[in-house]
Amino acid sequence: MFGTGSFLLGNIICLLINRSLGSTKFTAENVTSLRRALLQNYDPYLRPRLQQGDSVVLNVSFGAKRFHDLNEKEQKVSLLGYFEISWNDEFLVWDKENYSNIGDIVVKTNDIWWPTIALGNPFGDFETLKNPYGIFRVSSTGAIGWSPGGLFSITCDMNLLKYPFDTQTCDFVFVVLGYSIDDVIFNINPNILEAHGTTEWDVVNAEMFDGVEGKTGLTVRVTLERKPFFVILTVITPLSLLSVLNLFVFLIPVESGEKTAFGITTFLAYSIYLSTLGSSLPDDATQSPYMTVYIEILMINSVIIMAIVIVQTRCFFYHGNNLVPFSHGNTVSNDNTDVTKNDDFSFPKEQSKQPKGRTWSNSMAFIDRLLFFVFLSILGGISLYFFARMTL
Repeated sequence: MFGTGSFLLGNIICLLINRSLGSTKFTAENVTSLRRALLQNYDPYLRPRLQQGDSVVLNVSFGAKRFHDLNEKEQKVSLLGYFEISWNDEFLVWDKENYSNIGDIVVKTNDIWWPTIALGNPFGDFETLKNPYGIFRVSSTGAIGWSPGGLFSITCDMNLLKYPFDTQTCDFVFVVLGYSIDDVIFNINPNILEAHGTTEWDVVNAEMFDGVEGKTGLTVRVTLERKPFFVILTVITPLSLLSVLNLFVFLIPVESGEKTAFGITTFLAYSIYLSTLGSSLPDDATQSPYMTVYIEILMINSVIIMAIVIVQTRCFFYHGNNLVPFSHGNTVSNDNTDVTKNDDFSFPKEQSKQPKGRTWSNSMAFIDRLLFFVFLSILGGISLYFFARMTL
């Protein structure tokens, strides 16, 4: 009795399982028949709405994998990323029960409508987003998904005024071609997935929003902050040391004849730094970075120092034994002169005399020390001003 009941229960369960499995099976003919029924009168130039006055809603999210390149000279930014786009096609809806429970099918991109999206501010040729597989998978509810991606390169107007402590904001603009704002609208997921910077830049903020100056499209805005350590190490620190070293020309004795050569060497070093910096920054005639202006002022300061050194050298060689103007006294006796005095006359035993007061020769050391501290104060003020402007 018990064995017979178990046998019948087992048969019923197997029958239900077989019926359930059989209901989900369909043949190639079933799929072909469904595809033909859906695409027989399909017009890919019509927006996928039964009422053409209705808008097509595109659900969009964006994933930024990494920045590939950021070129200040060419003002070019390249980002490796991908979209996740989905929409509903009201012409591609069917009842699964009438078509052997077929839940989804694959159609070619040329057979149905899909949005033509292009990068609106490309660096190079104007191209639309591609579907490399050439097919879309459509569900019975008419839902279609698409994940285009690639390396997006744009032209970004960079403000390098505070280089290397600058922050850049670049917009990746994507537009839908051939449709107005009312024809296609975006439902945007504002979160940017996996936004990573580079060894030179940190991603401060990344966002996506709808609207492109009256056109149908969206904008991916990325804010980048430069990591200044490398520039500080290779440019700013050597420049600061060189500017201080330039002042030590005043501590070289005039008699050595090396003051002019030392000053010219530091001036040439400034020129090399300026040309190196100019080769990596854009040729902007309207706005120059503070760093470039800072180096220019250091060069002007070096030229002024060179002019003073040349005047000093000339005064030493041509007026070394002459009195400095406004020096007190006329003559002074030599140490070897023995002077005999009375009430009316003095009778020197020797007639050897030398000027009394400071001469150009014995005043050079004092003038050099004074100029060293004067130009050190000037250099400190200039440096504090420019670095405050760059960092604040």
